[in-house]
Amino acid sequence: MRQQHWLGMTAKMGTVLSGVFTIMATNMCLIFEHRYLRNNCTDNSLQNNSASVLISHFIICWAFNIVFFLSFITLIISCFLLYSVYAQIYRGLVTYMIWISFYEAVNITVQIFTNNASVIEEVRVVRWFGLMSRIFMHCFWIFYVISYAHIIYKSQSGNIISYNRHISTMESSYDRNPRSSSAVVKHG
Repeated sequence: MRQQHWLGMTAKMGTVLSGVFTIMATNMCLIFEHRYLRNNCTDNSLQNNSASVLISHFIICWAFNIVFFLSFITLIISCFLLYSVYAQIYRGLVTYMIWISFYEAVNITVQIFTNNASVIEEVRVVRWFGLMSRIFMHCFWIFYVISYAHIIYKSQSGNIISYNRHISTMESSYDRNPRSSSAVVKHG
């Protein structure tokens, strides 16, 4: 079976690059967001406020801890993705896809709640640009992860013999034309 290429990459290579991208983007996000997510908590009297105000106050106060915890889990799952590519475990790829969707949804929520007027306008724009760029790139790489998970699933269920199988031209010529390997008969 010939490997398909999308934008010059196989599904396996795109999946590996997805894991590497996630590790790098997560580290960069933590470095950049560290300053803007810490100490956003103001101590207002929250005793008589509604549940939505309490939830938003909790998210604002614990934003860095939430993002740090999710980033740590994301790094672990990204490493598991790389191992899953190596060991051809399609459940690891599916776990990665589900986790990245959840991770980005939580990051959007945290971004909405921590995007306050005390931060300079340009910083808010850069934070939103970084988040949207990362989400776009995750959507791009997920295509490769889905494709490779499908290939692994099919190969494990028996429909495809092997993803990395290479057939030499000499072996295939013997298989296709058994008369070509017979001895040459002399006429004459």
